Amino acid sequence: MRGGDIDIRVLQGLLALALAGLVLVGIGMARTEAQPKPMRMPTPPDFELRLSADGASFEFSGTVDFGLTDALRRMVATHPEVRRIVLHSQGGYIAEARGVVTVLRAQSIATHVTGDCASACALIFAGGAARSLGPEGRLGLHGYAIAREGHFGMIDPRVEMERDLAIYRAQGLEESFIAQLATLPLAPMWYPERAELLAARMVTQP
Repeated sequence: MRGGDIDIRVLQGLLALALAGLVLVGIGMARTEAQPKPMRMPTPPDFELRLSADGASFEFSGTVDFGLTDALRRMVATHPEVRRIVLHSQGGYIAEARGVVTVLRAQSIATHVTGDCASACALIFAGGAARSLGPEGRLGLHGYAIAREGHFGMIDPRVEMERDLAIYRAQGLEESFIAQLATLPLAPMWYPERAELLAARMVTQP
């Protein structure tokens, strides 16, 4: 057998192996494309909203998260006799807090805090028809100021601040207190004394 015949046979063998590899790759790609893409499940809301053991209040704790407004509307529809909500939260989405305020105002629901209620939770508290603090209750407030001029994407912090200040104003808070809120930095959180909150009408019941 001549050397040229061997070379041709080797090349033919290599070509056959290459073609077989291409076929296997094609089959693998077809199978991959045929498989459905895994579904991304939405993250469940990070809050708890329930009726108190005595049935006299709603109890909210956790993050002011998406879905809270709708959840409260359903609770109100199921228990229209309840006229108070107890809050315990370090805050969350301010847009959702505004939605909760619309429900509280429409239903004349009072707000009460026994622990900490900060940031977006404080705005919810302000939306109560009457507002009270327990012995250990605290309200945490902060501003919308940014270190440099500009927006966060399409969001203008100044516009957002004015929307929330309008809620405080509509709830009858003292204008001097509202002006103070407009000057607060993002951090640290400000926890006003109870006497300050009463004087400002942020808290309406001793």
